Order: sequence, then structure tokens, then C-alpha cells
Amino acid sequence: MNRLQTALLGFALLLPLSATAQGQVYCCSDAAGRRICGDTLPQVCYDRGYREISRGGNIVKEVEAPLTPEQRARREAEAKALKDRLAAEAAAKRRDRVLIDSYPSLADLDKRRDRELSIVEAELRINRTREASLLATHSEIEKKIAAASKSAAKKIPPRLAAEAESNEAEIASVRTILTSKQKEYDALKERFDTDRKRYIELTTTTDSSQKP
Repeated sequence: MNRLQTALLGFALLLPLSATAQGQVYCCSDAAGRRICGDTLPQVCYDRGYREISRGGNIVKEVEAPLTPEQRARREAEAKALKDRLAAEAAAKRRDRVLIDSYPSLADLDKRRDRELSIVEAELRINRTREASLLATHSEIEKKIAAASKSAAKKIPPRLAAEAESNEAEIASVRTILTSKQKEYDALKERFDTDRKRYIELTTTTDSSQKP
């Protein structure tokens, strides 16, 4: 039996019979570092860490001191960071599983990539052709407007003005579509590039682990 257990056992023997009959002692250190013990938790121990000790001098339970607001905030932040990290790791494992299950081989992944990119490329070509046609029409309208401005009346016919306004609205609409489709194409390409790289990493690791 070590000195601490001997001292605690001696203290337990000095307690009233009703206290030792309960079979436990509560001890903590006060602000001056003095050990304070009792058969019930001493008031000075309420805001401190304390130990619950058996009659035999063994520590049954250790209770931490209440956390300060700063300590509580730090612990909550650490717990949240851990939770977020574990969630991110779990999500990454699910993505890896889906990736491997979706493509029997790298060639299958490449075929899927080429097929999806070609669809967006076709939409881009259609809208670029449409833009070129609208710009050609816009050029013709501008010539008509210039001619009308030089005429004797020096006035643009309402119909021509409406045609110009409609043409400009269509050009703006097509360019919005082109911008959106280009972003879609770039995002799709980036996603497949990332998936392709990860697929190679996963299959290479798997193949290596299976070798004797």
C-alpha cells in the first residue's frame, strides 16, 4: 500500500462510523493546496476537481473541475472540428466506394467522360453558331440604321428600331447561355479529371495490396 492510500485509509478510519459505513470519501485541494476530505462532498470542492475514494484507499472516481467559459468554448470547438473531420472522412470514403462501383475500369470512366463532355460541346457549338448568325443580322441592321440616319427624313423607322432591340436581346440571351454552358463544361471536365486521378490512386493501391 503506498503512502497516499495509507493516509487516506487512516483518514477514513478517523471518520465517524456513519461516514465510513457509506464506504467512500470525497477529497479535493483548496486554494492554498491543502487537502480537504469529507464523507459528503465538502463545499470548498464544489467548484474544483475532486476524487471519490473507497474505504480501502483506492480512487473510485475522479471528477474534473467545472470548465471556465473559455475552456468550454475551446472544448466545444475541438469537438466540432473532430466531428467535421470524421464526417469529411466518411464522405470521402463513400465517394471512393461510389467511384469504384460506378466504373469497372478506367476505360469505362473515360468513355463516360467523353460522352458527357461531347453533349455539352454540341450545345456550345449550336449556341456559337446562333450567336454568329445574330451578329451577322446585327451588322445588317446597323447598316440599315446608318442609311436611315443619312436619308432625307433622318429618322429610324420604328420597325427597324424594334428589330434592332429584339436582335440585341437575343444576342444577350445566347451569350448568357454560352457562359453557363462553358462553366458547365469546365466543371464537368474538372470533376472527371479529379475522379480519374482518384480512380487510378484507388485501383493502384488495391492492385499493389493484392500482390504477394
